[in-house]
Amino acid sequence: MKKAENMYLKSLKPEFLFIVLLLYTLPMAASIDNGNIHFTLTNFTSDTPSIEFENDATASGGAIELTTNQNGKALIYRVGRATYYQPMHLWDNSSGNLRLADFTTQFSFAINSLNKSFGDRAEDDSRADGFAFFLAPYGSKIPPNSGGACLGLQTCDSDANSKFVAVEFDTFRNLWDPPTMSDHVAIDLNSVKASFHPVEWLWNDIENGGKVDAFITYNSSTKNLSVLLRDADDLTHQNSSSLSAILDLSLYLPEWVTFGFSGSTGRLSELHTIYSWDFSSSLQVSMNPTSNPPNVAPGPPINPKRKSKTWLWVVLAIAGG
Repeated sequence: MKKAENMYLKSLKPEFLFIVLLLYTLPMAASIDNGNIHFTLTNFTSDTPSIEFENDATASGGAIELTTNQNGKALIYRVGRATYYQPMHLWDNSSGNLRLADFTTQFSFAINSLNKSFGDRAEDDSRADGFAFFLAPYGSKIPPNSGGACLGLQTCDSDANSKFVAVEFDTFRNLWDPPTMSDHVAIDLNSVKASFHPVEWLWNDIENGGKVDAFITYNSSTKNLSVLLRDADDLTHQNSSSLSAILDLSLYLPEWVTFGFSGSTGRLSELHTIYSWDFSSSLQVSMNPTSNPPNVAPGPPINPKRKSKTWLWVVLAIAGG
């Protein structure tokens, strides 16, 4: 049987083999060039190749700890980020017609104050500060002096050079926050000090580290950024909070962005844990985009079986010539 197959393959014209090889490899290249990203992560280790940890962020017990939870390490004055290793293609204008990406993300998290009370600057035994899901220019790193209330997103004494869009989960009432709100969720544009549509987060179980499911969606057609929080232990979904805003993300961010989580503590502390993360983005671009993705770290190894098949076609194409 194998001998017959080999004779048949040898009889094929080189041009045909080249076309087969081309069709085989094009889908893989397109998925990289377009910058569309799809992944589901349910277990995190320090060796997880698709997650980049920065500063105090680490993997522990199969989860991401943004501001450390290690024994022997103080929990105060911590700042950390966990981001996806490749950039997202957020928008494209190569055809002269601006196109924005659709994206959706779902993650399960907990903020655990270890039985501390509400975040209020009048209480020394309260909790702080929170974390955010964010998008920033590709290559963005934690700015200096960005801990505490600034959530690792911007330098606290100035936001002049800040460039990010974030959904914050804030557990401390700062001077710039609404005076009636302590724990709240909000959308930040280039500054944590001027939040859009803050919503009070009354039903949380932060004192005991209750799990929360978060859903964030961006619709490129309507330019609607929407956020939904649900108590993971409430099967009736009565414990939920939502907010949304109409935003043209191309006005705030460059074409390629870094995305992930950023959190911090200051004089007061708490734990910020990400248990799972699902993400999907889709951007329809022209066949010949003028913008190439920035240099990125190499991806996970190619499946050995897929790789061997690719080389088989190459050898056959050469042999057929």
